[in-house]
Amino acid sequence: MPQSIARPHLHERRAVLRTLAAAALPALTGLAGAQPAAFPTRNVTMIVPFPAGATLDYLVRQVAQQLSERWKHPVVVDNRTGAGGIVGISFGAKAPNDGYTLIAVANSFVANTVLRNDMPYDAFTDFVPVTLLGAVPHVLVANAGTPFKTIAELKRYSKDKEARLSYSSGGNGTMSHLAGEMLKRSAGIRAVHVPYRGQGPALADVVSGQVQMTFANLPEALPMIKEGKIRALAIAQSARSQLLPDVPTFVELGMPSVISDSWYGLVAPKGTSPAIVARIQQDIASVIAQPEMRSKLLATGLEPAATTPKAFEDFMHSTAEVYRRVVTDAHITLDK
Repeated sequence: MPQSIARPHLHERRAVLRTLAAAALPALTGLAGAQPAAFPTRNVTMIVPFPAGATLDYLVRQVAQQLSERWKHPVVVDNRTGAGGIVGISFGAKAPNDGYTLIAVANSFVANTVLRNDMPYDAFTDFVPVTLLGAVPHVLVANAGTPFKTIAELKRYSKDKEARLSYSSGGNGTMSHLAGEMLKRSAGIRAVHVPYRGQGPALADVVSGQVQMTFANLPEALPMIKEGKIRALAIAQSARSQLLPDVPTFVELGMPSVISDSWYGLVAPKGTSPAIVARIQQDIASVIAQPEMRSKLLATGLEPAATTPKAFEDFMHSTAEVYRRVVTDAHITLDK
């Protein structure tokens, strides 16, 4: 995505996701002989560092359910929230590196390497990549009772000296935080950042009116938009969504730099066997490739993918460089 938080144009991102996903299964067939004879032999835990109900939580639970059936052992989802995902990821970093603990991560996993100097872990040396799972676009939504219904009205409202704008995010350093800062810079508006322990609570307080707006993951916001609980102002991708065809893009509105999405993946603690990682990735790729699973995810706005560990590693490194340029150019800093 051009000059964006989240890499090239979304249609290009989707093409990349499809290409990587298509290549994932054949790329790993040669590893079958190197994989462990029996894995798993007991329960596997997937740590989700965000609250239940969030898009990442939904995606992981869908995958976990299918893996449980395939492996004949439960795959347990453990939500450990706090500090924009840092609490849960820190916990996962200290888990045994036997393949029985996996950690679900989002953009902030990489963005924090650029934004913070006090991280309790290193995203690139304390973990091994397993697979990219997919991505969703962000949509700027506002409480249904706000006095603005469009971006133009939002700009006019912000010029009122009595206006008090606020936007919520899933936590410091999350993509909803960075997207909000880019909106402020691009639209020339003032708004107070209110960080939460995950995007679910951040969106809930927009619905209740505690905060006026947020950049929400499309799957989480869509039901509330349709019910009239929140108002969609603009979608942060290069083309309109088929799920919200009447909502303009920021590109259309003359703000091409406000393009953002959330991507999701799985990592394992450092030292996890490459053979076990390959087995896990191959099984996840098989699960996500199922037509019924793909249709279910696409219907919510999720673009599924299941890349090889190496492709996911390269993706994270290239994404970190994009974030580095965006944070530097926009002078974005974390709230203290």
